[in-house]
Amino acid sequence: MKQFLRIFVDIVLWRRGPQDLPVSWLLLALTMVAYIAVSVVQLTLFDESLANWFFYVVLDPLLLLGWAWLILRILGRGARLPQTASALFGANAVIGFFVYLPLQVLGNAVGAGQASGLAQAVAWLQVIIFALVTGRILKFATDTNLFTGIMLAITYVVIVISVLSRLRGAGD
Repeated sequence: MKQFLRIFVDIVLWRRGPQDLPVSWLLLALTMVAYIAVSVVQLTLFDESLANWFFYVVLDPLLLLGWAWLILRILGRGARLPQTASALFGANAVIGFFVYLPLQVLGNAVGAGQASGLAQAVAWLQVIIFALVTGRILKFATDTNLFTGIMLAITYVVIVISVLSRLRGAGD
């Protein structure tokens, strides 16, 4: 387990890529569970709405897996799904736990008056980190370049924002 955590940290730090993971459906399932567990911790700490719970525990993991599958399938790299999705879930679980969670706790500690500007800065930082790390994973998985990988990651962010806004709109 320690070995895989080290690989995911190295993926986040751009030292390794999805090709350094085994082709394992079990690893994919375990990383997906870790990704969801980090989301549950964040949702619990910040008293999020039912719509956010549904999105981050059910829809987001399925969308990320589906997005990876679609990209790989279109580019003829479908066999790379277990490694790519494991890298996506594992790296983003590491980032979520060690970067996003502390930043969100810090933002809440600052207070409501200053939180809006800080919250926006944290949100943009999260998007940038996600785009860079996910973009690099997708670069290796698709045999393209970093720009293409980052654009694919940003497209996923746009999809997430769209789905979340529709969910929140439906909850009103």
